[in-house]
Amino acid sequence: MYHFAWIPKYRYKIFIEPYSGAMKAIICKIGYDYDFDIQELEIPEDHIDMVIRGEPKLAPSDVMQVIKSISAREFFKLYPELKKRYF
Repeated sequence: MYHFAWIPKYRYKIFIEPYSGAMKAIICKIGYDYDFDIQELEIPEDHIDMVIRGEPKLAPSDVMQVIKSISAREFFKLYPELKKRYF
């Protein structure tokens, strides 16, 4: 089992509704597509906590790289105004 936690740049509090729901959906879809068993996923306003269970076929850094890169790309495709406003 792996526990991952990460924050947006400058720890901006951007994960309010509807953004947190969209991010949850994106991460769950990535988990389904890449066969990651996401046990827990919590998204408070300023960070993301996630617990993943699975066989160690990928290094934890590779798992994190896949999730962060795809989720950021998809999230900013949905909400381009956030990228302009915060980042």
